[in-house]
Amino acid sequence: MRRTTRLFALFVAVLTAVTQLVAVQPARAAPVPLGKQNWVVSAAGFRTDAYRNYVRLGYLVFSTTGSTVEHNFWTWNQTAHPLPIRSGDVYYCGNWTPGRNPRNNCTIKTAPGFTGEPNGRFTGSYQYNESAGQVTITWTSSTIDGSTSVVDLVETWTVSSPRSTLGRMRLASDNYSLTSGIGYGSNAGLNRETKASMASVRTRSETFLLEGQFWNGNTIVDYTRGSAGGLTMNTWQLCDDGSCLGSVQDNAGCSPASCCAQGPGYQACVDRLNSGGTQNRRFYYLSDAFGGRRNTYEFWCECLSYDLCYENNSHVRPLLQVIDDSGAFRGWVGTEVSPDRTPPRDERAEFYSAFALVD
Repeated sequence: MRRTTRLFALFVAVLTAVTQLVAVQPARAAPVPLGKQNWVVSAAGFRTDAYRNYVRLGYLVFSTTGSTVEHNFWTWNQTAHPLPIRSGDVYYCGNWTPGRNPRNNCTIKTAPGFTGEPNGRFTGSYQYNESAGQVTITWTSSTIDGSTSVVDLVETWTVSSPRSTLGRMRLASDNYSLTSGIGYGSNAGLNRETKASMASVRTRSETFLLEGQFWNGNTIVDYTRGSAGGLTMNTWQLCDDGSCLGSVQDNAGCSPASCCAQGPGYQACVDRLNSGGTQNRRFYYLSDAFGGRRNTYEFWCECLSYDLCYENNSHVRPLLQVIDDSGAFRGWVGTEVSPDRTPPRDERAEFYSAFALVD
């Protein structure tokens, strides 16, 4: 009897120890897509029957301790006529050589609100199906410009690994009005300290290939990765203070329809553009005058303003840098927000897009 009692007491002690051991085990990490927690994502809702297009650009963060996800983003809607603003940066190159650098001492513009914190926030949950290579996100709360509402927005994204240190996601389907989405993710932080400087970006000789969806003139165009070329940065000029880059393109294909106003000088303008070379140029600017992963990109045809900096219908593209697990710069995810700024407004002439430029 005593032996039985001792064995029972020993059994209880062991069971208690095992129970305590199990109780203090840490929570199992949630399987985030491709093992990448932090993403930069661009998405768009385009249509061909009305001028109510919208784009959003922001940070998508998956929780590793639960199945929750949050998305902090900037969003722009065509109906609001989101006119570009000055970014606070100026392209200035003291050693400016006329003909080879972009227009010197010009302000660089960006989309309204992009100089401040994101104006949108979604929160919700996610399910990652590793074998199918898909993640489904259900947004249950939406805050836009300080106004919060309950929502039921479902998105399914296809995920892949272009390299071991970087994940890629592309929108597969949704239950609301998105038409496209593209994003890249890693475990690098999303603060300014992880961002590549303009001097560093300028050293890159490879091409950052374009992919995404573009809207103009009630037409939607999809570009698969690399089908429309991309950007190569090592020919760009660094600003004197290192805050920005600039480039000039000869034989840029700028159109007389865009550049030449009807009147006495119309034919001379057409002839000048058609002669090509340095008579038909486009100027490009890239600025790093922001926190977080933000850059901004602007370009315009010289024929729109041969003598002065141009303040009207340039192309304006907010960007977020893509940084991989090793801290290496891999390109950008971005949007275009280029409403018509010349009265009377022509919505068909406006440009919106959601895209990526990644090596």
